[in-house]
Parts: sequence; structure tokens; C-alpha cells
Amino acid sequence: MATLRSAIFAGSVVAMAAGLTATAAVGADEPANLIKYRQSVMKAIGGHMGAIAGVAKGEVSFVGDVEGHALAINTMSDSLTRLFPKGSGAEAGETRALPEIWQRWSEFEAAVESLKSESAKLAEVARGGDMGAIGTQVGALGKNGCGGCHKNFRKKEE
Repeated sequence: MATLRSAIFAGSVVAMAAGLTATAAVGADEPANLIKYRQSVMKAIGGHMGAIAGVAKGEVSFVGDVEGHALAINTMSDSLTRLFPKGSGAEAGETRALPEIWQRWSEFEAAVESLKSESAKLAEVARGGDMGAIGTQVGALGKNGCGGCHKNFRKKEE
């Protein structure tokens, strides 16, 4: 039942992401609106990470949901680099995105690739249901996936 629920959840997330990635002229997007959209996507990723962390810490027992959350992060990470077009930094509105994103673009792309890779690994590990392996991979996702961008490319909260 939990696997079916995870598959349905993952399928709905993939369908939603496909709708989000429908072609639109990037040039027609206002930078301030891109920032708002980007922040919504990042909050969604953070929400999935929070849910995964609750399972990994043993606060809730929904181990079968971890795969779906990891797949959602993985799907959303596919679009991250396009959510940071030139001109969508602090000059366009309130954002914690640092100028280093555009100054060191190839490093930023590598950090996004790490998020994709680590979230895919977590989805795979989650299928096995081994909480020790899940916990280890959650740590790797946080450090190498999320931390790779947050440490180098995101302004600290004031």
C-alpha cells in the first residue's frame, strides 16, 4: 500500500512538474516574478526535505513516503538552473541568491547536478526501506545536494 501511495504521489509530482516546465518565453518573464517563482520552488524543495527529515529522525513512521519526496526534489532540481537567468539577482528584487551564481556559473551547475544525483540516490535507497541507509543518504543529500548551493550561492539570513 505504501509503495502504491508513493508511486501515485511521485506520478502526480512528475505530472505537476511537467506542467510547470511547459514552454514559455523566458524573455517575457519579469525578473521580479521569476524571483517569486524560484522562491516558491525552493520552498517546495525545503518542504520535501523537512518531511524526509521527520522520517529520518524517527518523528513519523512514513518511510514509504520518502521515495516520493526524494523523487519530487529530483524532478524539481531539473529546472533549477533555468530559474536563475541573468538579471534575476538582487538587482531585480528581494532574493538571497548571491552574485556568485552568475560569476561562477559552472560551479553552480555542478552544485545543482549534485542535488539531482543525491536526490536520485535517496529515492533508490528509500525503495529498500532500510532506515540506516535512508538516514545516511539524507545526510548526503543535505550536505552535498542542498549545502552545495546554500553554502556558496545563498546569502545567509539576517
